[in-house]
Amino acid sequence: MNSYKGQVALITGGGRGVGRGIALALAAQGVSVVIDDLFRDANGAAAADSVIKEIEQAGGTGLALYEDVSSEEGSRKMVDATVERFGRLDILIMCAANNVQKLLHEMSADEWDAVIRLHLRGHFLGCRMALPQMLKQNSGRIITVASRGAFYHLPSSKREPKPPRRPSNAPYSAAKAGILGMTTSLAGELWDTGITVNCLLPSANTQLFPATSARMVGGVPATESLDPEDIAPAVVYLCSPDAAEISGQLMYASGGDIVFYGHQLDMHGARMVRKQGRWTQEELNKVVPGILGIANT
Repeated sequence: MNSYKGQVALITGGGRGVGRGIALALAAQGVSVVIDDLFRDANGAAAADSVIKEIEQAGGTGLALYEDVSSEEGSRKMVDATVERFGRLDILIMCAANNVQKLLHEMSADEWDAVIRLHLRGHFLGCRMALPQMLKQNSGRIITVASRGAFYHLPSSKREPKPPRRPSNAPYSAAKAGILGMTTSLAGELWDTGITVNCLLPSANTQLFPATSARMVGGVPATESLDPEDIAPAVVYLCSPDAAEISGQLMYASGGDIVFYGHQLDMHGARMVRKQGRWTQEELNKVVPGILGIANT
């Protein structure tokens, strides 16, 4: 408890799902929690208000906000309101999300932009507005939120059947892949400061991705639980002083499972062949199928 004393967290999309679970877990550690969430139910009740009420009833401290994180003005207002109320900002966790599940050629430009704007622009603006305060403090924890859906694992060739997957969501995948790149880049920028940047790749049963069975993606065994609150402890750990040296990591969490991924372009597991000089197409016709394990016919 003492290690979190006086800490202040701002969680976007913290009114439901994974964000809510993290908010409650941080509050239980004594962190003052600010939730920014636009969602309201059919009766007009704000999700942010509901979670802050839970926190306060448990003896914690919080603040509900309703700013658009994809808006420069909205992101500035949520950070300013946090600092004005609590005097500092120690933790930024960006869970706000949306999705459009359509085939790419059936999707409008506006639908594409809506997903990219909330995820990728929202992450940029959240970090952009929070960093001056964190740099002033020379301390901070930034948790970006991506997804295993950033990369669709396909067989080496079309001779093999396509693996089953949920409906197409290319803008979501594109945005989440961008967040992975942003995480490692920003972690590098802030390497010599007291600020860490790590990425959460969660798997849970949420409003955005409801599920009734465990998901097996990317070789990870099916998790025993899709309860979004199971993810919170790993995130709370990354926000702690004990994790002060951990930055630039990509962490999958689901149920009781935690995986720290290597970076996408690391040579570990890659397949490479080299020759002196320039390749010819005839040579590649012979070599590439072998690299990919495809029988050349």
